[in-house]
Amino acid sequence: MIAAIATLTSPMAQASEFGLPESAFGNGWRFAPYGRFNLAYQSFDDGQTTTANIVDMSTSTSRVGFYLKQNGASQGLSFQFETGLALSPSKSFSQINTPDFFGWDKTALRQVQLIYEADWGKLRLGQGSMATDSIAELDLAKTTVVAKSNIDEMGGSYIFRTTGVALSTVTLRDSFDSFDGDRQFRLRYDTPDLNGFSLAMAYGIEVLKDGVDDTYYDIALRYKQDFGALRVQAGIGNNYVDVSGGGTKYTTAGSLAVLDTNTGLNLTVASGRDGRGTNASYVWVKGGWNASFSQLGTTRFYAETHQGSDYVTKGAESRMWGLGVMQRIERVNLDLFAGYRRFSYSDGTPTTYRDADIVQIGAHITF
Repeated sequence: MIAAIATLTSPMAQASEFGLPESAFGNGWRFAPYGRFNLAYQSFDDGQTTTANIVDMSTSTSRVGFYLKQNGASQGLSFQFETGLALSPSKSFSQINTPDFFGWDKTALRQVQLIYEADWGKLRLGQGSMATDSIAELDLAKTTVVAKSNIDEMGGSYIFRTTGVALSTVTLRDSFDSFDGDRQFRLRYDTPDLNGFSLAMAYGIEVLKDGVDDTYYDIALRYKQDFGALRVQAGIGNNYVDVSGGGTKYTTAGSLAVLDTNTGLNLTVASGRDGRGTNASYVWVKGGWNASFSQLGTTRFYAETHQGSDYVTKGAESRMWGLGVMQRIERVNLDLFAGYRRFSYSDGTPTTYRDADIVQIGAHITF
């Protein structure tokens, strides 16, 4: 099946920068479509039972979209539309829940926005990324499809099982939140690049989920620079939510990524803190090696670890380690991947929890 998809998409991959053939129309405008599929076999062992399914990886959901841009213009007005395909997301599976294979609704809309670029920066109006979206996920290793700081997207609905065999009330989402930003209907401004630095600010509301009247605003600073063979990316941001019932939630998160293009060695670090409640915090580290063994494409190896404190309750500890490999097949824009993670959680109460394991093996193709 993968080979068939690769064969079909190979000529498209050379058609344009977006992968699919573009169409010109009107007064110098062009229609540029794009998309991806990211399906995997996912198996979760909670220490007592194993749950296995075919999933759409929420780390980089299967999606389709398009740009409307002016021909040859690097600045000016453009429009973007992008929707997830809602093909049984990995983050929604658990021991007690199996989502429908196809469950599209309006919350699958990712980007529906007007974009205006000029010398003074970039404005975006509509549904899309807030300033802090992906601020804890900057990564030069190119393995985020299967390994990144936002563990919720890997399988956040799975539930820890107690040593007394019963399912607890603690999920991976509860105990491994990365505090990364999200998408809203917002007005966002990004400054021009200044010696590698750029600043982004956004103000938004929720329009895709019924009954949510919160207000969102955030600010993020990013840095990107090459020092010869050494590439560096970094970012940090604060995210605020004015809750309609009263009070303000706020989180801080950031990440740093380094890649030596000569050796392929890379390091990624992410950290964040919840500004309210138990003041939960974490540090996530991933080290890797991007190697060139064949003409097929880069082979990427990685190992990762996560250390979290005070999630769910004060004094709790959440820990994870994992490893995996990804094989790039450059000719058809295809990545094959396999990843393993082990999770543990403790909260200082008489209740103890079993360690859990997750395996994900899949393919990610862009077009």
